[in-house]
Amino acid sequence: MMIKAYRKFNNLTQSQVAEKLGICPMSYCRKENGKQDFTLKEAKKISDLFGLTIEEIFFTEEPNKLNNKNQKINLSL
Repeated sequence: MMIKAYRKFNNLTQSQVAEKLGICPMSYCRKENGKQDFTLKEAKKISDLFGLTIEEIFFTEEPNKLNNKNQKINLSL
């Protein structure tokens, strides 16, 4: 799961992403660390936030996509 890498690449805190998802930062932390699963609705919001597919964020281990595909995101979603 690449969510932490994408979050850090975009200079976002866990609290900022949690706010976009409408969850508390502690819940987000547990989910990002694999202790709890993201809901499909949350995964979709994350994919929209980063401009990537759910598969690219949650089912890949290819860090090189950070440099090749992503640009900084806009938090105004």
